[in-house]
This record gives sequence, C-alpha cells and structure tokens, in this order.
Amino acid sequence: MKRVLGCIRRADERYNMIKDGDKICVGVSGGKDSLLLLYGLKLYQKFARTNFDVCGVMLDLGLVEQDYKAIIDFAERIEVPLDIIKTDIGDVVFNIRKESHPCALCAKLRRGALNNAARDRGCNLVATGHNREDVLETFFMSLLYESRLNTFGPVTYLGRKDVTLIRPLVFLPEKYALSVAKHLELPVQKPNCPVAGKTKREEMKDVIKYFCSIVPDADQRIMNAIADTHKYGMWDRLRLPPEE
Repeated sequence: MKRVLGCIRRADERYNMIKDGDKICVGVSGGKDSLLLLYGLKLYQKFARTNFDVCGVMLDLGLVEQDYKAIIDFAERIEVPLDIIKTDIGDVVFNIRKESHPCALCAKLRRGALNNAARDRGCNLVATGHNREDVLETFFMSLLYESRLNTFGPVTYLGRKDVTLIRPLVFLPEKYALSVAKHLELPVQKPNCPVAGKTKREEMKDVIKYFCSIVPDADQRIMNAIADTHKYGMWDRLRLPPEE
C-alpha cells in the first residue's frame, strides 16, 4: 500500500490536485482501481498536507442484478460514505440505442451521472481510478485511430458542471494495483458489461505488451514522455479550475 500512497502523493503534489476544504467524490465501479482509490484517499487523509473529505458514489447501470453488500460493508469498514445510484444507462446504450460500439456513449452517460451526483453531494472534485496503463492505452488509441498525440490529463476542470476531475493513480502501474487489491482482499466485482474484454482498449493492452517484449521498460519510458511537459507539452495544457 505504501507504493499506492506514494503515487497518490506524487500526483497530488505535482499537479496540485487537492486543496484545503475540498470534498472528493470517488467514482466506484466495483473494480480494483476504484476500490483501491477509495481506500487510498481515506488513508491519504492522515498524512496529506491538506484537509479534505471523501465520499463514494457507485452507479448501477441497470444491466444485471448485482449484490453490493460486500462493497457497502467495505466502505463502512473504512468509514467512507458510499451511495449506490440506480440508472438506466445500460438500457439506453444496449436496448434503446442498440449501439454497435457502446463504450463512448456509455462513458459519456456515466461521466454525466457521476458529475451530477458529486454536485448533489456538495463535492467540488470527482476522482476516478485510472492507472498508468489506462493513460498509455488511451494514448495509443488516440494515436492509432485518431492520428493524435493525446491522452487524458491528471486534472481536468469541467466548467459546465463546475467540478474538477482528478486521477490520483495515474502514476500507479496496473500490476501493483492488482497485487495490492489481492493482498487487501478488496471486494472486487466482475465486469457486468456485455462487451467487457472485447474492446479496442483490450487491443491496446496487447500493443503495450508487444513494445515491452522488445524493450522491457517501454511502458514506463512512454509514460515518462507523456508526463514530461518540458519536452512534449502533453500535460502542460491541463484544464484547471479558475483561480479564486
């Protein structure tokens, strides 16, 4: 867990993510990363230089019936308020719209629902559990399918919602997230999406593995380039909240 907290601190201090008085709404999907982030931010409260509050929101997409007891118990054990919100996102994406490529629409609807839930709870920050590999996969998707050098940033201000999206785990390699989640016996749920494991993002995992088979630390080298704002400027155009 020390590595996880170190990555949270590095992202926080480097990108000035969390300030005194902030209230953070963690988007909990039930996967390892979001549960690890929920726990990590709760622990981070103890030694961070800022005072902030944490709560969690989990969206029920309405795809299948799920048992949330283990996650509810986990949130109670670490003393983080958690709300589970029922939505019709799954019905809209797969039954009404019948999207052949559902990921983009699903992600958009989930972001909107999460941001609204955060505002309803008085939160000014929304935190998601994207890890280092998520950054790299998005980079290669943009490069290969859109001819763009682009990926999501660690901090993004959403003016229409007046919330700021932060990703405190962007420096955490996925293998460490897997290891720590297993060690802590986090109540990780299996993906309930019909297209899980069949997306373009899964193909990008194979692309990264191929590069690492040639250069063992290729993944970290690419990440270093993305984060190096002095040379390449990918993360020096962060959309930050307006100064007070």
